[in-house]
Amino acid sequence: MNCTMTRKKRRRAWGSIDPVKPNAKYILRWYENTPQGRVRRCETFYGTYKQADLRMSQLRLEHAEDAPCATVGQAYSSWYLPSITRRMESGDLSEGSFRQYTRIWDSVIAPRWDGVPLDSVRPLDVQEWLTSQKRGNAQAALSVLRSVGAFAERYEVAPNRFAIKYELPPHENARRKGVLTLDQADAMFHRLHGARCESAFILACFGSCRSGESLGARVDEVSSFEVGGMVFATVPITRRMEHSGFLPIESLKTPESRRTVCVPPPYSERLLDIAHALASDRIEWLAHRGDGLPMNRGQLAHAWAAESGNPIPFQNLRNSWRTFAQLEWGVGSDTLELLMGHKLPGTTGAHYMRPKGDTLAHRFAEDFASHFCELGKVRQK
Repeated sequence: MNCTMTRKKRRRAWGSIDPVKPNAKYILRWYENTPQGRVRRCETFYGTYKQADLRMSQLRLEHAEDAPCATVGQAYSSWYLPSITRRMESGDLSEGSFRQYTRIWDSVIAPRWDGVPLDSVRPLDVQEWLTSQKRGNAQAALSVLRSVGAFAERYEVAPNRFAIKYELPPHENARRKGVLTLDQADAMFHRLHGARCESAFILACFGSCRSGESLGARVDEVSSFEVGGMVFATVPITRRMEHSGFLPIESLKTPESRRTVCVPPPYSERLLDIAHALASDRIEWLAHRGDGLPMNRGQLAHAWAAESGNPIPFQNLRNSWRTFAQLEWGVGSDTLELLMGHKLPGTTGAHYMRPKGDTLAHRFAEDFASHFCELGKVRQK
């Protein structure tokens, strides 16, 4: 007796999913109305049945006349999430930003809005929900929701009711926005001599590095050159440390973040001394935690607070550099923006201004040396 049983075909309210190879390959079929009349469509889909079912739901939202209005969650999974995934894979969006967007969806947005139809979103409900959140969460969540709503509006599913102006909750503790003057930065430089966070401080405050970038440099990557009798130190920025973890990651915030930074004298001389001493001790990482491994951002925050007195957040050192590098060192604004890993605005930034290698470092050094020659000023240890 033949006991072989055929797999029962699953009935659907719209369209059909026919297996070619279960949990691997399916043929999706549906009807849609076109200017030429009602047309039968099909699509070959590779993946699991669950993924094929999700794809069929997307097709129904896009093509079925009787399709229910998409929920906020369906718009997120159908359009927004694939979009930011492609941007991350192409390098247009950093992995950190991708994780931030998906985390804010999972922890803050989805519990409230996942199953709400887009045409049932009421601005009053949105405002009440935002008011109940912390300001940082509200700001990040509203940004994601506006993008999700924009996809729905683009595909004529529902108007983007997240796009109107909403009032955000007040700041609980206003983030400190102070910067160090050059005199204050110089005093801190002397105070931190021999401290755990010294090399990271030099790279951030006198070399434009972001917090994570200041921790990802290897000892053997520190080099030097001379301009006008002055010694400058350079470090290529190719990786960064995260808030936790033992080793840096290779991805940076933006493609423009991959650059070579330049530290002027006298801070360059101290950085070169640190690198030489660590090389003699066969320590690989410039900002190490004591056992040879690099500090992560969490460990840096503790070291900075303990050793500096925490006059400003560590991340503000980069803003300090941007201020006194232009106003007191006379370095051109475009050079500084590129050294910070920013793209210049307009056509110039998009297509023409793409310096490579040490070009920016040498331009910075030439501006610095020229300013010193004109004013007869240079800070000594």
